[in-house]
Amino acid sequence: MSVLRFKRKIKHFPGIVLSLLLLILLAYLLGWSSLLSVRMIEIEGTSRIREIQNHVTADNSHLAIGSPLARVDVHAVQRQIESLDWVDSEKIGRDWMHGRINIQIVERIPIAQFVDSSGELQVIDKTGIVFRGNGKTQYPVITFSSYNPDVLQSAAHFIQNLPSDLLNNMDALALRSPEFIQSKHKNLGNGELILRWGNTDEMSVKTKVLRALLALPENAKAKLIDLSSPLSPIVK
Repeated sequence: MSVLRFKRKIKHFPGIVLSLLLLILLAYLLGWSSLLSVRMIEIEGTSRIREIQNHVTADNSHLAIGSPLARVDVHAVQRQIESLDWVDSEKIGRDWMHGRINIQIVERIPIAQFVDSSGELQVIDKTGIVFRGNGKTQYPVITFSSYNPDVLQSAAHFIQNLPSDLLNNMDALALRSPEFIQSKHKNLGNGELILRWGNTDEMSVKTKVLRALLALPENAKAKLIDLSSPLSPIVK
């Protein structure tokens, strides 16, 4: 029996050796050979391509042209991109056929801008997250007495819930706190009108009350309308 077993092992030995050689060759091709290396980094979903390229191919990065595709640490590259405050989400994949790293970017969309305590222009997205924008937005600069996450979220919520016609003629926006929001509008009422909204509660009701007040002839020369209590508005 021992002889038969030995013959069987000898019979399968070439196949085992061949499998090991193929495995070693595959490991070499994936991990060290230039045949399956990074030939191109393709970035989509953003106009800030050079900024992404510089960020992911820096000296201490995990991605470089010519490096083996299999040895690219995709999760590390993702963490690098996530450190860019203006990136909302990203997706990274390998294209083995063409030696390409594909990077899909979704940018944060700015909805407002403000000047921070150091005098730098910052923007916020719909959730109130502050990030560095790529040029100015179409909205006026917001002024804060002091800003914190609650105030930023209130500003973002207010802007999202303001009708487009009021947003388009808004000349300035000021927030002392989440409970005190004031906007100044041009070409509204007698030409320039200040609106005090209080907080962002009942925005649809406050807007309806505002339109009803503006439709009354006696309010044609109003300079300020306080909508903090929409059922008891104040017109001055």
